[in-house]
Amino acid sequence: MSIPGFVLVQGAVTGLIYGLLAMGLVLIYRSNRVLNFAQGQLGVVAAVFLVKCYYDFGFNYWFALALALALAVAMGSLSELLLRRLSTRPRVLVMVATIGLSQVLFVFTALPFIRPKSLFRAFPVPIDLSFHVGTYLFTPGEALALIAAPLVALGLVAFVRWSPWGLAMRATTENSDSARLSGVWVRRTSNVAWMLAGLLSAFTAILAAPGQTSSLTEVLNPELLLLALTAAMVGAMVNLTTAFIAAIGVGVIQEILVWNLHSTAQVDLVLFLMVSAVLLVRIAALQFGGGGDATIAWPEESRAAVRVPDALRRRVSSTGVVATVVVVALLPLVISTGRSFLLSQICIYAMVALSLTVLTGWAGQVSLGQFGLVACGALVATHLGSSVPLVLLLPFAGAVTAVIAVVIGLPALRVRGLYLAVSTLAFSLWFMQSVLATPCWTAPVVGRLLCTGLPNPESTLLARPSFLGLSLQSERAFAWFSLAVLVATILMVQMWRDRGVARRLIAVRDNEIGAAAMGVPVARTKLLAFALSGFIAGYAGVCLAFATQRISTATFDPTLSILAVSMVVIGGLGSVSGAVLGALYLVGLPALAGTTPTIQFLTSGLGLLVFILYLPGGLAELLHRFGDLVTDGIRNLRSERHPGSGGDTAGAGDVPVAGGVTG
Repeated sequence: MSIPGFVLVQGAVTGLIYGLLAMGLVLIYRSNRVLNFAQGQLGVVAAVFLVKCYYDFGFNYWFALALALALAVAMGSLSELLLRRLSTRPRVLVMVATIGLSQVLFVFTALPFIRPKSLFRAFPVPIDLSFHVGTYLFTPGEALALIAAPLVALGLVAFVRWSPWGLAMRATTENSDSARLSGVWVRRTSNVAWMLAGLLSAFTAILAAPGQTSSLTEVLNPELLLLALTAAMVGAMVNLTTAFIAAIGVGVIQEILVWNLHSTAQVDLVLFLMVSAVLLVRIAALQFGGGGDATIAWPEESRAAVRVPDALRRRVSSTGVVATVVVVALLPLVISTGRSFLLSQICIYAMVALSLTVLTGWAGQVSLGQFGLVACGALVATHLGSSVPLVLLLPFAGAVTAVIAVVIGLPALRVRGLYLAVSTLAFSLWFMQSVLATPCWTAPVVGRLLCTGLPNPESTLLARPSFLGLSLQSERAFAWFSLAVLVATILMVQMWRDRGVARRLIAVRDNEIGAAAMGVPVARTKLLAFALSGFIAGYAGVCLAFATQRISTATFDPTLSILAVSMVVIGGLGSVSGAVLGALYLVGLPALAGTTPTIQFLTSGLGLLVFILYLPGGLAELLHRFGDLVTDGIRNLRSERHPGSGGDTAGAGDVPVAGGVTG
C-alpha cells in the first residue's frame, strides 16, 4: 500500500469539510436529541445564494458571503421554530421531519430570488493561491478549505467553551430540566444551536462547492452525510473537537482507500465496515452521551384517539374493506395499460411500507435502508427467477432477505435510539454501489468466481414467469397478482397484530426493562421484528423486479428508502391501513396528477411536514374519523326509524390507541 504525500493532503481537505458537517450534526443532537438530515441542505441554499449575489447582483465577494451566511443563520433559526412543535413527539418523527425539511430546502434553491440565472459558472473563490505536492496541483478552492475550515472549527469550539451561550448549551446537554430550573432559556438556546448549525452547513457547502456547477445539487450527497455522521459518532454525538478530528481521519482513510484499491466496490465495503465498527465500538459512549432522551418513546401526544370498535363499527370497517378490494380488483378491466402498471407499483410500495410498519411503527427500530433489503429480494429473482417457480420464489426470497435483515439488526441488541438509522443507511449505500454494481467477484479464501450482483448494472432484463400456470405477461394480469400479494400481506400482518406479536414488539419498544420483567425475551423480539420486516421486503423485491422487467442500480436508490419511511409516517405510524394509504398518496397521487414540481413538492417535503406537524395519526386517523362518521350516520338513521330504540351505542367513547396499531 502506497501513501503519497498529496493523498494525505487531499484526504485532509476532504476531512475538514466532513468535520464542519459533523460539528453541525453534533450541535443539533446535543440540543434536540435528533439526527438532523437537513444539516447539509441548510448550507446549500446559502451557497447558491452566494453565487447569485456575486454574479447576478455584482456584489463584492465578502459582502455576498456575509449575505449568504446571514441567510444560513436565518434558515437555521426558522427550521428550529418550525420543528419546535415536535419537542414532545417521538424522536423518530422529528428525524423524519428533518428529512422533509431537507427536501423543502432543496426546492428553495430553485426559487427565483435564490437561484442564479446561469448554473454553469465557476464557484467564486476569494483567493488566488495554489500549490503543488509532488505532481498534484491543489486548486485555490482546496487551499481555501485548508485555511478556513480550521479557523471556523476553532471559533466554534471557543464560542461553545467560553461564551455564556456555550455554557447554556452545555447545561442543556447535561440536563435540560435542571438547566431550565437554573434560569437557562432552553428554547432560545436550542434556536442559537440551530443558527450555528446553519452557519457551519453554509461553510461546508461553500468550501465543497469550487469545481462544481453553482446548482450544487450534489455537493452534500448522502455518502458525505454518512461519513460525517460516522465522525460525529466517534465523538459520541456530544464532543465537537473529537468529531472534527475524527472527520479528518475519515477523509484521509477514504482517500488512501481510493488511491490503493482502484475499485469503488472495495472502497465502499471498507467504509461500510468502518461505520459498523465505529457504531459497535462507541456504543457505551453513545448511550452515555445520548442519555435516555436518545431512545424512541411514543408519548401520549402522538397517539391518535380512535373509537372503541363496537359491533356496528366493525361491520362498517369490514364492509368498507371488502368494497375497496372489489373496486380495486375491477379497476384493471377499465383502466389503461399504463394505469395497470401504476396499480402494481402502488401495491408493491404498500408492501414495503408494511414491512416498515412492523419494524419502525411497532418495534421502534428506525431503518433508512429498507430498499437495500428490497434489492436483496430482486437479486434473488434475477438469479433464480427463470428456474424456480414463482410460488416458491416468493417465500424463498423473503427467507433469504429475513436472514440478511437479522444480521443488519444485530447492532439493535445493544444500540438504543436512532443510531441504528446510520448503519441501515450505510448498508443501503453499500449494497447499491458495491453489491448491485459488481456482477462477479472472486472469493478471497477459496478463489472461486461468484456472481451475486446484477448481470448488467446499467440495465438487466427479466422475463415474467407464470404463477400456478397463469400467465403474468400482461400488465392487467400482473396488477391482479400484485393486488393478491398485497391482500395476503395485509392479512398476514393483521394476524401478527391480533395474535400478540405487535404487543410484544410495542412492549419492548416502550419499555425494555418492564417487558423483560414480564417475561418477554427482548433480544429475540428485536430480531423477530427485523426478520418479519425483511421477509416482507424480500418478496416485495421479487414483485418489483418482475413488475418493471428492467432493473438497474438506480432502481434501488437509497432515497427510495426515505420515501418508504415517509409513507409510513404520512399514513400513520403503526397503522396497517395507513401504510397502504401512504403508498397511495406518495406514489399514486404524483402519477395521477402529473409529476410536476408542484405535485412533487406537495407530496414529499412539504406534505410530509404538514402531516407530522398537524396530523399525528396520519391518513389512518382521517380514515378512522370517516368510518366513525359513517357509523354515526347509520346509527342516527336507525334511531329515526325506531324512535324508542337507544341504538347500538356500546363503546362509543374515544380512547388513545398506541401508534394506531388497531388501524
